[in-house]
Amino acid sequence: MKEEENPEHQNGDPSASSSSSSSSSSTARSPEFLTETKDQSSSTSRDKCRSQDTVAMKEDNAEYLNDGPSSCSTAQELNLLAETEDPSSTYAIAMKEDSPAYHNDDSASLSTVAQDPELPTETQEQRCGSREAVGKRRPLKMKAGSYYIPHMRKLKGEDAHFICEREQVVGVADGVGGWAKLGIDAGVYARELMSHAEQAVRASPEGFVDPFQVLATAHARTNALGASTACIMALKDQYIHTVNIGDSGFLVVRDNAVLYHSPAQQRGFNAPYQLQNSGGDTPSDAEIKSMGVEPGDIIVVATDGVFDNLFDSEVVPLIKSGLAFHQSAERIANLIADAAQRNSIRRLKETPFSRACRKAGKRRKGGKKDDITVVVMCILEADD
Repeated sequence: MKEEENPEHQNGDPSASSSSSSSSSSTARSPEFLTETKDQSSSTSRDKCRSQDTVAMKEDNAEYLNDGPSSCSTAQELNLLAETEDPSSTYAIAMKEDSPAYHNDDSASLSTVAQDPELPTETQEQRCGSREAVGKRRPLKMKAGSYYIPHMRKLKGEDAHFICEREQVVGVADGVGGWAKLGIDAGVYARELMSHAEQAVRASPEGFVDPFQVLATAHARTNALGASTACIMALKDQYIHTVNIGDSGFLVVRDNAVLYHSPAQQRGFNAPYQLQNSGGDTPSDAEIKSMGVEPGDIIVVATDGVFDNLFDSEVVPLIKSGLAFHQSAERIANLIADAAQRNSIRRLKETPFSRACRKAGKRRKGGKKDDITVVVMCILEADD
């Protein structure tokens, strides 16, 4: 197969140099973080932080290599895993073929709603409402659950995540796979980054967690080689506060429609922003955002293994189905992860990844095999 027909598993090849300034301080922002300030398997415990290490991982087996419940993947399909490019520099921004281009059809601007024509759209006023109205509501809480499916050829995979339900904070990270060609497991970087983030959450003042400061602290303390994207979200009163760098991200779903889809940060096809400990991007390059949420909202925080393989219009029915059967956040995360994994191995399926490839001038059909991490947050009214 020609290289241009199968860009998969160029994933993360370091090939385009980039550097940026050191992390910016969070002191310039309002303590409540009520305004946007900058372009930025399982767990069930309620009262303590849970790292990825405490979450059972769904390991590879034959059932995940098929397009349906009984058919098996052929050797030809597995050949799609062949890698085609070599990195040129250890300290370069890795090229990652999970192109988030579909998140933003206009490369000159950042999208604030999902670019999926099948979903209804709302005005900004309808989506966010007035801050005064939000302020009158009772405080909110989240019930969160997660699901993780590592890449079929990677034992642990390169994703990482944590849930701190007591502090109402979650985070995901996606190690850049191209570093493997340099003999470096970027999953180690991602796991260390999320471990330090979890520790920073625990060390934050009670009732107040700044996601930007959490990410900045974690980045400064992570010494492993490699690079990673990251998204951290905290719920405070009636608002979510987020910091996001690269092509991990989140969806906010309300009344069976996507209210907001975080834009992916990229410098071009296969080139997402990413953190690393030598050169590269820093938390000061991340997008920082706050927005009001309501009881009944469902938030999906995920790595690009989800967003490259599922359109928003495919995620929403999965959430609706889970809610209709009163399923837990963990189970809804499971439904989304399984659907993303099925699409990732379908060679003719139209996916956000195949659409992004065509936009970049590359001939490609089907999904993208990748690690898949999903954290689902159900927003509820807090108990008295």
